Amino acid sequence: MDQMHNPPFGRLPRGATLSAALLLLMLLLSAVDSFRDAGDDRLSDAGNRAIAAFAVARTINGVVSVIQEMQVGVSLGINTTLEPGQILDPLNDLIERFSTAALIAATLLWALKLAGEFVIAPWLPLALCGLLALRLLLYRRHADSDLGPLLAQMVRIGIVIWAFAALTPWVIDSVHESSIVQSHYQQATQDFEDAGQQLRGIVDLASPLDIDRGKITSRMDQLTGMADRLSRQAIIVLAVFVFEVLLVPLLIFWISARILLGTRGTTLPAR
Repeated sequence: MDQMHNPPFGRLPRGATLSAALLLLMLLLSAVDSFRDAGDDRLSDAGNRAIAAFAVARTINGVVSVIQEMQVGVSLGINTTLEPGQILDPLNDLIERFSTAALIAATLLWALKLAGEFVIAPWLPLALCGLLALRLLLYRRHADSDLGPLLAQMVRIGIVIWAFAALTPWVIDSVHESSIVQSHYQQATQDFEDAGQQLRGIVDLASPLDIDRGKITSRMDQLTGMADRLSRQAIIVLAVFVFEVLLVPLLIFWISARILLGTRGTTLPAR
C-alpha cells in the first residue's frame, strides 16, 4: 500500500495565501455600510437614467402614433402624396425598439442592484473562509485528495462572484462619468428630449383630435429633420446603454475570472 504523502509543516497549497487575503478584504468591505450604500446609489442612478430614457421614448412613440393616424398629406406631383406617417414609420419602429432596450437596461441594473445587496454581505466571505479552512485541513492530512482542489475552485468562484457584484457599480459609474462617454451622452440625450418636445408641440396628447393639421402639412421638412435627429441620438444613447450595461459587466466578469480562475486553476490534478 502506498503511504499517504503529507506536505511539510507550514507549507500552504498554491493560491491559499492570496485567497485568504482576498477573503479578509471582502469581509471588511462587506461589513462597511457606506461601501454597500455607495454601490447601490450608483446602480440606482444608472437605473434611473434608463427609466428616464424609457419614459421619453414612450412619449415620443405616442406622439408619432397620433401623427401617423392623421389623414393629411403633401402632394408631390401627379398621383403622389407624402403623408406624415410615411416619414415617421422608420422612426416609430426605432423608438419602439429603443424603449424596449431602455426598459431591459433598467431591469438588468435593478436586478444587479438586488444581487449586490444579497452577495455583498458578511455571510459570503465567512462561508468561503469555512471552505478555505476545510481545504487547508484536507491539504495537511490528505494532500493528494481531489476534494481539496474542488474546494479551492469553489472559493475562487465565490470570490469572482463577489468581486463582480462589488466592482460593477463603481466601474459603470466611472465609465459613465468619463469625458468620452459624457461628450456623446449629454448631447444625445439633450437633442433627444428637445426633438421630442418639438413633436409634442405639434400634438397635444390630452386632446389628440385638436391637432393643427395645417401646421403639420407646413412642417413636413421639419418632421423629416426631426426624424433623422431622433434616430441618430437614439442610436447614440442606445450604444451607451449597451456599453455600460452589457459590455462593461461582461468585461469585469471576464477579467475577474481570468485572474482567479486561470487555466491552471480550473484543472484538477490526475490521480
